[in-house]
Amino acid sequence: MDQSQLNQDRFSQRILSVYHQILQSSHQIEEPFPLQDDASICRDNLISYLGLREQNFLDIRQSLMDRGFADLLQSHTHLLYTFEKILSYLNITLPSQKYLKVPTPEVSRGILKKRTDELFGVRTQLNQPAIMVTVDSKILSKPSLLEELLVNGMNIARINCAHDEKVRWKQIIDAIRFAEKKLRLEGKYHHQECKIYMDLAGPKVRIGKLPNSPIFVIKGDLLRLYLNSDTAGHCASEDIPAGVPVTLEKAFRNVRINDSIYIDDGKIHGVATQVFKEFIEVEIQAPAAKPLRIKEGKGLNLPDSLLSLNLPALTEKDLEDIPFITKHADLLGISFVHSPLDLRKLHQELLILNRTDIGVVAKIETKDAVHHLSRILIEGLHFKKFGIMLARGDLAVEVDPENLSFVQDEILTICSAAYTPVIWATGVLEKLTKNGIPSRAEITDAAYGSRANCIMLNKGPFVGDALKMLVKLLNSGGVPSRQKTLTDLTSQFGVFKK
Repeated sequence: MDQSQLNQDRFSQRILSVYHQILQSSHQIEEPFPLQDDASICRDNLISYLGLREQNFLDIRQSLMDRGFADLLQSHTHLLYTFEKILSYLNITLPSQKYLKVPTPEVSRGILKKRTDELFGVRTQLNQPAIMVTVDSKILSKPSLLEELLVNGMNIARINCAHDEKVRWKQIIDAIRFAEKKLRLEGKYHHQECKIYMDLAGPKVRIGKLPNSPIFVIKGDLLRLYLNSDTAGHCASEDIPAGVPVTLEKAFRNVRINDSIYIDDGKIHGVATQVFKEFIEVEIQAPAAKPLRIKEGKGLNLPDSLLSLNLPALTEKDLEDIPFITKHADLLGISFVHSPLDLRKLHQELLILNRTDIGVVAKIETKDAVHHLSRILIEGLHFKKFGIMLARGDLAVEVDPENLSFVQDEILTICSAAYTPVIWATGVLEKLTKNGIPSRAEITDAAYGSRANCIMLNKGPFVGDALKMLVKLLNSGGVPSRQKTLTDLTSQFGVFKK
């Protein structure tokens, strides 16, 4: 046998070995997950992909591409199918297996489309993400803006239950329905009914009541976080540093010296230097260039402090809000999910209310959620309609901003392997929404978000312009009828004779 044949045989056996190890990993999951129909296919393909991730397969991935085969990382939606095709081309007899279902690429696409349409509704533009826009009580005084959002492509209206109250939420929903009816009568609105998505507030830690005098901090300053939310905030004096009250005292029970603490989506960063019963003293690390004001109601993140041990995802307020949401909304978002247990608790509440048919979205915004994502996805398959929100604001702080790009890409891939729809959220066209002028980077980010199944815009004075820009970006890519137009934009001149 010559060296070339020997190398080919080794390569074939390596492929077969990886395939066997993927099958073997399916027998080692920690607990059985009895599911039916499409849900079992979602689970099996996810398990197959996770089985591949457990192995060191970089060598085989490169060897396959060198031989003209598909990149395994691009086959995550039909991994076993790809392996079986490769083994067939190599004339290797496929081992019989009865543990995992083997979806084809066509079946994979069909399942994801079905699950996406069930959650977000059927879109008029095929293969395009749905568009979600955050609205609050301010929209009630701007009926023309609401009509503009509906006409220009808002498929889902998001209400954040951390703000306003039930009376206002109902008024917002009624305003949306009234605007739709008015537009239909005028012949301007032919879409399906806009879906209502409501986010549970969850155990968000926030800055409490502050004095009228502004409190600014800069690198090197000390700041006291008062654990009693009734403690009065104050500016710095000669005797003591500035102090602010915080909500959810139990969130700070595991804070230790040198733990990082972030305020306002990471705009302010400090490190705990002293921990007392009444307060935690923090040395500010950022900002360094100029002081920033600490604002009342802004969120805090404690990525080093094991919040999941003390803060269940469903708070007392959430449990009070769920009946309203199940009565008036199409989708319910559960914030700060840590593990599958949070979803099981929610499922129990929905069973009591006889609303297990409502769409459920788990927001991925903590380190724990990232590490438990696959188990969250499998638990989510027990809901009739289920999706994931990639909540990049809190997540960026939790995993560190420099790691967000990698983490968000991994989340998209893992969810895709489970055929679970994803909402691309937080920071989308943020400068355009707030200031009226987009940055180049955020335009690229919004276009990249088209990999997801839904894109979310936050509220702002220029949200109408941001929506039009987002629709324009989505229309310029990913739609077959536009392929020729796109190619023309990058035609290469002077290479071939005409």
